[in-house]
Amino acid sequence: MKKLLLLLVTICTIGGSALCQEKVKIKAPNDGKFAIGLGIGTTPGFDVSYQYNSHLSVKLNYNYFKYNTNAQLDISDEKVELDGNFDMSAVGLSLEYFPFEKSSFKLIGGVSYVLKGELGVLATPTENYTFGETVFTPEEVGSFRFGLDYGKGIAPFVGIGFGRAVPKKRIGFGFELGTYYLKEPVVSLTGTERLSSMNEQEAKVQGNMNDWRYWPMLNLRLAVRINK
Repeated sequence: MKKLLLLLVTICTIGGSALCQEKVKIKAPNDGKFAIGLGIGTTPGFDVSYQYNSHLSVKLNYNYFKYNTNAQLDISDEKVELDGNFDMSAVGLSLEYFPFEKSSFKLIGGVSYVLKGELGVLATPTENYTFGETVFTPEEVGSFRFGLDYGKGIAPFVGIGFGRAVPKKRIGFGFELGTYYLKEPVVSLTGTERLSSMNEQEAKVQGNMNDWRYWPMLNLRLAVRINK
């Protein structure tokens, strides 16, 4: 009888220890999870994010933005047609730090490799131009083109925002605000016919635009967690 009681106590002790061990297992919430995101704004694109822990996430992103415009403006009572285009693309890697565990506020820092960053504007008169008693046709006046090229290169960026890279729920929304620091742009300024003198202003314009190295980052982001 005593042996039977001893056996029952031993079984209960072992079973109780196992239950206690189960109870003390702790799982870090949201650690080691992935998400994909879509950004819309001044640097639109998509990204893949990995949450290392509740305070730190890593994001790999690709940004692409292309915009073309055609407009007619009145400049000094003369109608001018403007054809403009902007074309940029970049790949980047960033770290997002969340200083407050219960808040989605974050600090962003990273670096991108700019694949393309070009801006171009072509201005062409659409009506005859009168100078004194002489009338010039649009073909005789000519046109001029302004270009800005950032080329390829490294561009660090910093910013702040709200919204976790990997949302706690399946879907999350965020907001990011910051700036890229680009390399010095190369300016081109050319003209034809009576506007050919614009070529002589290229060096001056280049000097005035050497500091045009900041590109704003203002995006809204939709994120979808892809694992539990």
